[in-house]
Order: sequence, then C-alpha cells, then structure tokens
Amino acid sequence: MATTRNSPTPSKGTTPVTARKPPVAPVAPAAQPPAATQDIQSAVGTSRPAASIAELSDITFGGSGDMVPTLQPPGIAVDDAAAVGAVTSTWQYTKTVVATWSINEPRNAWMSVSGLGWRKLFNGTDGAFVQLIFLAAQARQTGRPISFREEADGLVHEIYLW
Repeated sequence: MATTRNSPTPSKGTTPVTARKPPVAPVAPAAQPPAATQDIQSAVGTSRPAASIAELSDITFGGSGDMVPTLQPPGIAVDDAAAVGAVTSTWQYTKTVVATWSINEPRNAWMSVSGLGWRKLFNGTDGAFVQLIFLAAQARQTGRPISFREEADGLVHEIYLW
C-alpha cells in the first residue's frame, strides 16, 4: 500500500523524513564566580564565620569556642538548658529531640534534647555527620524517642531512632 500526501502517518516500509538541526557550538560563561570571602585553611568543623562588632554582641560562644545555639525551643525551661555539664561516655535512653540547629559552617549541627539541652553531633566524618543529622531531624519531625551515646569529647556519636 502506498502513502498518499494526505495520509497523516506513513505506511509500513516507508521512513518518515525529519529535518536535522544544526549542531550547537558550546558557549563560554559570561561571568566569573565571586571570589571566596573566607580563608578555608582550618580543620573541618572548627571554622567560625567572621563577625562584625555588632554581630558579636548577639553571639554566645560555648566553653570550647564553638558556636552554640542561643535560643531555647518552646516549652524548655532555662534550668533544663543549664543542665549541660561535664560529659563522659554515657547512654541516654527514651529522649525526645525538641529542636535542631545548624549554621553555614562545615560539620556544625546540634540537637536539643528534652531535659538535657543542646548536644553537638559528632563531626569526625562526612558520612557519620550526615546520618546523625538525618536521624536527629527525623526524630524531631516524628516525635519518636531516641537513645543516644555521648563520648567524653561532648559529642553525640550514636543515635538509635525507633
């Protein structure tokens, strides 16, 4: 069977003709990325952003010099936040994550635990850090209890979410 001009589709054995588009030449970017404003030569997770004198009055630093969250989640008493003391390798069971906090620094995130206050998440490796953030955020979102282990360095190294 032959194809006629008015036929919308070709019949078997015929190949439709398609127009080829000319090749597109690669185009170089018109602008350069902005220059880095911060020198990244410090160890991972230890850098702090430069702050102006006005900003420094609003920032609270922990005893180790790391930035820490300055606000308490709703419903947390000031005494609960002050309960943070010397930490040894300790397991905490059936605790609730009431808030999470992070800042635009490498590996710097915290979780607020009901009755214990703010706890910094282990930042030794990218993989462990990301997984701890995921677990803390999931616990916060779902309200499910967690069990976690703090080491003598004051960081949360392990979280179990059920």
